[in-house]
Amino acid sequence: MRTLALAKSGLNKLRSHSRELKSSDLEDSIRSLTPGEWCLFQTTSDPERWMGFANPLIEEKFTSVYVLKSFSGTSSISPADYIKDSLEKAYNKRMRFHDYKNGCRLVYGLSDGLPGLIVDSFKNACVIQINTAGLDQHREFIKAEVARLSGKTSYLLDNDKYRSKESLPNYSKDILPDLEIEENGILFSLRSEIVQKVGFYYDHRENRRQLMLLLERMNKFKHGVDLFCYAGAWGLSALKGGTARMDFVDQGDLSHEVKTGLEKNGVIDRGSFYRSDVFKFLDQKISDGTKFDLLLCDPPAFAKSLSQKKEALEGYSKLHRKVFKVAGEKALIAFSSCTHYVDHQEFQKNILDAAQKENKKIQLLYCGLQGWDHPVSSLEEKSNYIKSYFYLMES
Repeated sequence: MRTLALAKSGLNKLRSHSRELKSSDLEDSIRSLTPGEWCLFQTTSDPERWMGFANPLIEEKFTSVYVLKSFSGTSSISPADYIKDSLEKAYNKRMRFHDYKNGCRLVYGLSDGLPGLIVDSFKNACVIQINTAGLDQHREFIKAEVARLSGKTSYLLDNDKYRSKESLPNYSKDILPDLEIEENGILFSLRSEIVQKVGFYYDHRENRRQLMLLLERMNKFKHGVDLFCYAGAWGLSALKGGTARMDFVDQGDLSHEVKTGLEKNGVIDRGSFYRSDVFKFLDQKISDGTKFDLLLCDPPAFAKSLSQKKEALEGYSKLHRKVFKVAGEKALIAFSSCTHYVDHQEFQKNILDAAQKENKKIQLLYCGLQGWDHPVSSLEEKSNYIKSYFYLMES
């Protein structure tokens, strides 16, 4: 492996626990490297060395260098051994939670020391997505190691849009099976043709568990709605928690997934799917005067970049006001977000402002983060993106 010199800015970033560098954080140029080439990084004044990889095809303003492992003295390790060790650590970390064995996010990118690698485990398969050149060089090795660790058939599900950012090649795609999922004791399935990202959204699993526990401690709710339902995880959690009936709403063709989920969990007569734009669905319910006593609102990300943050907050405000309009006077509302560029404080303020504009008084019962299979070490980390707030309406 080549050795490249770190600039002072790069060393400072490493000392402050950042592992993402730009080419300007190096004294040496990365232009002669092959995309994803693994290198050693060091300074003349520090005996410590680091291993990582770089991609010279990435624009200067974006992360082009990942520094992953430090060494002292002359010790070293091969990239393949590093990947194998990191995969084993990630797997063992999840297996400490007994109910994650049937399904979870096995690898969460840089949080597990494997930037650009996402691995989701299901009851019948593991799905792998690779978005960085340094790891894409080892794609078949990663696939084999995931299969070895999990004991499940593994599939590579490349996302051409994400891969294009690193100028990665497009390969023929593995043919996925329909995915069988278990979360918090609830069963789901997803047809392979409607799978989004790497399949299922495990990131709110702990918040859904808290919803079930909360509902079990409260008087029974009669009629709830799961907005942006996808496979129906939130609504089925509510039914398991004792809610009498749930409406599931999504603009996608997900009636099969919701019906199958209802059947698998023995509640087929307690739920209905409505294929509709959620905003239009809410407008119709407002017009009809319909009120729900449980509302679960977990939309897809409203912003894909920082430049869209203002529009995202406006979208949340519009959505939250409509939700308050169809909430009964003693309703329970779970507002959730997966938008990276809207933080907890901004999201909560958006909800409170919407409540004020609708002349509603609310009590905060719970605030939640992402599941433990999406590990973070602080609230300030960029990878800490999930937000969930439960409110009780006060009459």
